[in-house]
Parts: sequence; structure tokens; C-alpha cells
Amino acid sequence: MLPASRRTRRPRANRIPATPLSLALAVALLGHVSLAAAQDGAASTDSKDKTTELSRVEVTGSNIRRTDVETASPVQIVSKQDIENMGARTLLQVLDNLPAARPAQQDSRSLFTGSDGASQANLRGLGAQGTLVLLNGRRLSYYGAPAGFQTQFVNIDAIPAAAIERMEVLTDGASAVYGTDAVAGVINVITKRNYQGAEVNLTTDMSSRIDSYGEHQASITAGFGDLDEDRYNVYASVNLYRRDAIPLSDFYDKRPKQYYVNNPNYLNNLRLGTGSKPGVFNPGSYFAFDPVTGRRVQEAAPGCNNVLTTEAAGPRCIWQTWMNNEIDAGAKSERNTAYVNAHFLIGDSTEAFAEATYTDIDLRANGGTPRAYNTTTGNPTSWFSRNTGTSVNQFLYPFLGPNNEYNHASPQLRAMMGGVVGLQYLLQDAGANYFGQRNTDKSYRALGGLRGAIGDWNWETAFATAGTHSTTYQTINVNLEGFEKAFGPYTTDPGTGRVIISDHPAYKFGQISDANAALIRAAFPTFDIQSWTRLHTLDGKIEGPLFKLPAGEVRAAFGFNVSRETFYTPGNEDAANGLITQQGGSWFDGKRNTYAVFAEAVAPLTDKLELDAALRVDKYPNFSANVAPKIGLKYQVLPQLLLRGTYSEGFRAPSLAESGTGGVFAQLGGYRDEVRCDETNAIANLLRQSRRSGDVDLGNSLLNADCSRTVARMTQPNQNLKPEKAKIGTLGFVFEPLDWLSVSADYWFIYRRNEIAAPDYSKDEDILSSTRSPITESDRAAVAALAAMCADPASGVSCPGTLPGYSVGNVASVVGQYKNKGRTLIDGFDIDARSRFSLGEWGSLNIGLAATIARRNQAYLDDENGWYYGNTVGYYGNPRLRATINADWNYRQVTTSFFVNYVGTTKWAWERIDAEDNNPQTCTAGYLPVAKAQCDGVPSWWTANLSLTWRPTEKLNVGVTVKNLFDRLPFYDPNSFLGDSSDYASIFGRSYSFTVGYKF
Repeated sequence: MLPASRRTRRPRANRIPATPLSLALAVALLGHVSLAAAQDGAASTDSKDKTTELSRVEVTGSNIRRTDVETASPVQIVSKQDIENMGARTLLQVLDNLPAARPAQQDSRSLFTGSDGASQANLRGLGAQGTLVLLNGRRLSYYGAPAGFQTQFVNIDAIPAAAIERMEVLTDGASAVYGTDAVAGVINVITKRNYQGAEVNLTTDMSSRIDSYGEHQASITAGFGDLDEDRYNVYASVNLYRRDAIPLSDFYDKRPKQYYVNNPNYLNNLRLGTGSKPGVFNPGSYFAFDPVTGRRVQEAAPGCNNVLTTEAAGPRCIWQTWMNNEIDAGAKSERNTAYVNAHFLIGDSTEAFAEATYTDIDLRANGGTPRAYNTTTGNPTSWFSRNTGTSVNQFLYPFLGPNNEYNHASPQLRAMMGGVVGLQYLLQDAGANYFGQRNTDKSYRALGGLRGAIGDWNWETAFATAGTHSTTYQTINVNLEGFEKAFGPYTTDPGTGRVIISDHPAYKFGQISDANAALIRAAFPTFDIQSWTRLHTLDGKIEGPLFKLPAGEVRAAFGFNVSRETFYTPGNEDAANGLITQQGGSWFDGKRNTYAVFAEAVAPLTDKLELDAALRVDKYPNFSANVAPKIGLKYQVLPQLLLRGTYSEGFRAPSLAESGTGGVFAQLGGYRDEVRCDETNAIANLLRQSRRSGDVDLGNSLLNADCSRTVARMTQPNQNLKPEKAKIGTLGFVFEPLDWLSVSADYWFIYRRNEIAAPDYSKDEDILSSTRSPITESDRAAVAALAAMCADPASGVSCPGTLPGYSVGNVASVVGQYKNKGRTLIDGFDIDARSRFSLGEWGSLNIGLAATIARRNQAYLDDENGWYYGNTVGYYGNPRLRATINADWNYRQVTTSFFVNYVGTTKWAWERIDAEDNNPQTCTAGYLPVAKAQCDGVPSWWTANLSLTWRPTEKLNVGVTVKNLFDRLPFYDPNSFLGDSSDYASIFGRSYSFTVGYKF
């Protein structure tokens, strides 16, 4: 084998094809270059033949063009064919099949995340902000709406899928080359450079389990001009994507069995076959509280045809849950992307190039059942808003007064509270499709530049402008002013403080009308939250030979980057003033200029040893200049063995959302209050032992009700944040013992300090302040129901002498601030093996294995707590092993691919502290029971895809892919969004994908 610095790049047909593999592995077989080719390469190098110079390529992670595409850094390369073979249809699906990547936000599950309609990349589990995403080597603008109203990231769905030539995934740090965010690695999506002709591709996916599921794509790519002959090339690509909505009616009964065990009232509460049907008038129910016992007593309103009589509090009128709700199971998404690429040769050595990308995303979900008027007797709805500061806004649905024209309760019920009664009533005037959510996002990037050569030096400069405009439309929550117009003006009961609606409200109970519909639309309006991001960049670099060493030429690159970044989220004005319940939104207004200079050099120290060194200096406002170095070595020990290693230092500057002005005024779901959780469950568990069905129903509804609450949340920016710093290293080898086999292994580590993090509201030390609601009438009614049950021998329950009750109300709000945490250490191994077999007249067979083995994942909190949680590898969300296996058989016009994705087992507990409560002995996860077969933890999981592609002619190709070939169904996972393991196990069961393409 020739020294690495002298090898020339051979045609792809002579190399082992890569199917998610490291680039070094993919080109390892380049080492067996024939003697004649080697001599030709040497001769070309000595004579400085122009062909050799043109063969130099730029590899992700370096600014220096090379004749050898192997570098000291491990790089995974995924071709367009690889993507087809694994059955992926989007970039998110590609990353889900790479062992180094971890589950991240999916656009189909993004409702109410603040960044609805977008998908994220997440290398090494460090999150979207630790993964840099590039398009053709340059940055993209952040998505308009930040995740959770706070985390800025690049939406990988906005990248033009139809124009992709390949993806290069750098799995070590690259801040020395690219600057901020490249701590965990870089994903560089590379489009076609030169395209002539036209092609059309159509794809549709369907499920054997979820009838409504479907993903459909259509793309057309067309171009003209040959860059070498005509001195120009222009092509364009349009990609149309649509995913069908999944209503609740197609999903409610397909969750894992344990979900229904842990939620015993879930199916009953749908009221299928027992409640009034959608669109059918329902007069509702009245209720009051016994002044002596505090027990809730209720009755169906006159004219009710759907009375439920098994409740402990008495009969009530019920309605069916509308099954067209699309919020949970899956939203409808339409995504259209257009991409234009142009290259023009100017003179002998200059090329002008330009790109333009535009993406339009429209995600929408029907909210299903109309809102109900349900007089609030529990915790009030609480939320923060921009213009009300740290004061918590609250709202309760009012009572009906004794003289209200719609108070038709019985005299016995009215007498309990002096004529005042509560009301449950279905507000269905606005129609079946009024409530819901929609998100639109329009993003663009335009780039123009020049590149050329001056002697032996290559230069390039470009200006790019990119931006997004994201709008979330929600028709869910109450507008206080609109609600009062429909049901006010209000009065307050002087004795109890209960809020009472008008005796003659504008809204007419007992009828469905256009006038009522207008009032309901004003009370529950569609409001918007808009946000914008902009990114302007100017960059330039020059690259070429510095001098010669005995072993070869030293090449260097020098460059600069100037950028202007803005982020503006003004928020909805009504929400900012606290008029929209549970919707404060976010408010950010920030802008900054950043500057960077960088240098890089590659030096062949000996015929076998090559040094790669890089240095970058970034200057952000309000921070000292950051210096990010990187050094890499590769050593050709034997013709069959290459050693490689890198060390770099990375950084991430605080985003404008984290360190600017404004803040997040939103809700926090899943807040766990141990005191209230324990007290409510103590009451619930006694009630569930009763022989009286009403007691059991109440106990089932109370069970875990206070263990996961939605509370008001305020997250404040912190202008004193420090940038994150990281040390990143890799050490590995590429070994080619046989012509048909290539193996690589790399150890990697990332040591990050001053990690910028939002508050963890499950930890008291992260909460600056909090408030609690008082003990409510519903609380007292639950205690009264328990007392009545224990006083009745017919219940069959042996109650304790002192009955459980409530000592405090529920937490209503929490306030926190961004902060720099301590340190994080993660490390592990990447292993990749590739082989190619010639089968003679039976074609060829390619087999590959890729795996990531995690070793440590631990956080140093502070000097007092140290590595408090220990090593979390092997705990929930941190599997020790992720792997893929692929086999591709090419026979004449047919390619058959088999792809297996494997995820190893973990504990249910998140870490060793959590394991005190969630372990095989308790057989719980997230404090909820799991099936006995899963007491030991999350089971290992694998799925397999089988695809077949037939190319009967050079122009036509037809393909079919069976995803989840063995129809493996998700297991119960109480920590997931839908209660199943759908982060990596398909909820769709076995699904089928059909593809047809034609080239003109």
C-alpha cells in the first residue's frame, strides 16, 4: 500500500459500498491499489498533473482538500442507496438507524412542545444543541419555534430530501473547524453537485395495524448543462411529503395491555355506546356539596337521555368522547421543499455557485371533543404571562347562582349551598372540527459564492442568508374576556367566595345555535404565537501547499466567518397580558454579531504518520474570545492496519433564548409532588377496595391523579451564563485483514463542563420559588366519600383508625432560571465491520455490522454532591448497546436488502437514586406498575426491514419494503408520551412501503 498522502481516490465501483458505516471503513479497501495505479498516481503527483488536483476532495470535519479521503477523525457516510436499503423515508428515520444517534423530537409527536412540526438530530444523547447540522458544509438557521419555547435547533425536516447525494456524520468534536454546537459531532447533508436529465419518484407507506396511517412522498428532479462541457449546470428538485392524521378511534384500543391496567377508567371514560353521540344535545348535570359531610352530590339535568347511575356522588348525564381527536395519536403533516443548485465556470479557474432552499410545513391536528363547561371545584387553572411578572394568573369555571334562569336543579340539591349549584355542560355549538392545533413554518436559505485557484492555492467565499417564520395556532384555551362576554358579568358569593355567572348570560344553555357558536368562538378563540429566526453569514477560506517535508507536502487552510443572528418571539398579545388560560408562551428578542478566524494544517511527518491540526477563535458579544484547538494523528502501521486518534476542545455559546431578554411563560407537564401524590393515592387505594362500585370508580379516578400534574412554569434567561466547554477525544483503528473484510473500532469520550441547562423542576434546588393552591372542595369531597365508605360495613373495607386526608393543596406554579451545571462525562466504543462477497453469476453480497457500546454517562453536580447519580449507562434512556446489521444482495436487476436495528436492555429507573423506588422488587416504572414479565427492566428490542428493488431498465425502478417484518408490537412504557415504547418500537406493526421511480 502506498503512503496515505500519496494514494489517489479510486472509483466507487472498486470499493466496498457503505451502508451506515464510517467513512474510513468505507474507503479502507482503497488500500489495495494495483501497482500500475500506484505508479500512475505517483507520476501524476510528481508532475503536478491537473487531474490529480481535481481529484482532491473536501471531507466533513476539515477545510483541506485531500487525495485521501481517510482522515484521523471517524466519519460515517450514508449514501442515497443506503437510505433506501434501510427503508428510511426521512432524515429523522435515517438517524434513528444510526447507532451513534439517539431518539430525539419527531415532528409527528411534536404537538405542544413549542416547536410543533419539526424534528431534531441528537448525536451521543447530548441533545439537539450539541449536534451541528450542515447543508453542503454550511450552517442552517435555527427553527423558528424553539423546543419547549426555549431550545433552539435546526429542523432536519427542512433539508431537501430528494436532492441528497449522501450524508456524512462526523462522530467527534469539530468546534475547531465549525465553531459552536459541534460538541457531539456534525451531520453534513450533501446534495448532488452536477445533474442532467429528469427523474420522478413516488413512495407510499401504509400500516397493517393502524388503518389511517399513511406517509406519501413525491419528488421530481430536473437539471441541464454539463459543468465540464457546457461550463454550467443548473438543477432543481421539489419534494412533496404528506403524513395522514391518526384519530383516536384508530388508536384508543391498541395501546399495550398494561396501559389499561394502570388507567382503569380510560376506556370507560370514552363513554362509547353509553353517552350521547357527537352533535346530539346533552343537557348536562348539576352538582353541589353537602354542607355537613362535604360529600359531592350530583344529578342529571332534566331531559337527559344518557344517565350514568353508578357514580358514588349520584347520577349524572354523560356524553361520548369524540373519536376524531388527533392530538395524541398523530397529526396530519404536509411538507413541501424546493431546492435549486447552480454552478458556472468563469474563466479557467473560477466557479460561481448558488443554492436556494425553501420549505413550507403545515402540521395540524383536530382537537376532537368540544370543550365542556365544568364548574371548577378542584385546582384552578394556573399560568404565568409576560406582562404579569411573577404573579400567577388563575381561572375557575364559575357556579350557577340561585336565580340563574338555567338553574333547574332539584330543590334538595339547591338547598345544599343556598341555591348555588355547579354545572357540567357540553359546549358543542362551535362544531366538531373547531378545536385543535395547527403549526406552519416557512424556512429558506439562499447562498451565493465564488471559488477558484491562484497557483496551487484554492480559495472560496460565500454569503448566505437563512431564516424561518413559525406560527402556532391553538384553539384550545379560554380567553378570559371572551368567556366573560358569554357568561358574565360575574358576581362573588360573599360567604364562600364562589364566583357566580350572570343570571341571564348571553350564552343560551339548552340549545345549539349560531349565536351560541359565535360566543364560544370568542370564549375559546384561535390565537397565534409567531417567532422568527434569521442568520446571515459571510465566510471565506484559502487552502493549499505550504512547503514540503521529506515525506510529502504540508497543506494548510486559513479562513474567517462573520455572522449576524437574530431571534424574535413577540408572543401573542392576549397571552402576554394573561388573558389566555394556560398559555403564556415565550418572549425573546435578541440579536448578535459573531466573528471567527481559523487555521488548519495537514503534515505528513513520515511516510506512515500524518498530523492534522486545527485552531479556531470565535468571538461572541459579552464573552471572551473562545479558542478551540484540534489535533489528529493517523499512522499506517501495516498495509492492512491504520491507527487514528484525535483530541479537540469544543464549546457552545448560550443561545439567544438562554441568555437574551424575555423568558418562557408556559406550562410544565408531569410535575410530581410527592406529598400530594402519596396522600391522594392513600385515599384512592382504600376506595378501590370497596364492594360499592361508586367507591371503586372514584378511587380509580383519583389513583395517581396528583402524581403527574400540569403546573404554571416560568423559566427566566440568565445573562450571566458562561459558554459550555468540552474536551473530546477518539482513538481507534481500521483493519483490513482480507480483501473482502474491513473492521474498525474507535473509543470516544466527551467531557463537558459548564453545561447550560434549563431548570430541572423535579429538583428543589432548581426551583427559585413556587406556590400552592389551597385544599379544594374536590379534595374535601374525596375525604368525605372515604369517610362514608368506611362508615358503611357493606363496603367490606377495614379502614385504619385515622383516615388519610390532605395536609396541603397541589403545587400551582414553579419559577426557575437557566444555569450552568457542573460536568458531564460520556464515553464508549464504536465498532464497524463491512464485507463484500462475489457470488459469481449470482451477483454480490454485502454484509455490515455497526454498533455503539456506551461505557459511562455521568454528571458531576457540584463539589458537595459530586457524581451524585453515578453512571447512568444501563438505566432508562441509556442503553449500553445499539447496533444495526445489514445484508444487501445484488443480483442482475434486483437488489434485496435486510436491515436489523437493535437496542439493548435497560433498567426502568433513570439512575441509582430513582432505583430506590423503581426496581424489580417494586415492579414499577415512573412509580406505575409494569407487567410482571418486565419487572427487571426495559427489554432489549429489535426490528427488521426487508426491501426489494427491481430495475428492469436503466430508466425504471420499482421497490417494496416491509418494515417491522416480524410484526413486533411495542411494550408498555409509562415514561413515554403514549404509554408505549414507540421511541424505537413501531406502533404501526408491520407496514409496507411501495416506491416507483422513472428517469427521463
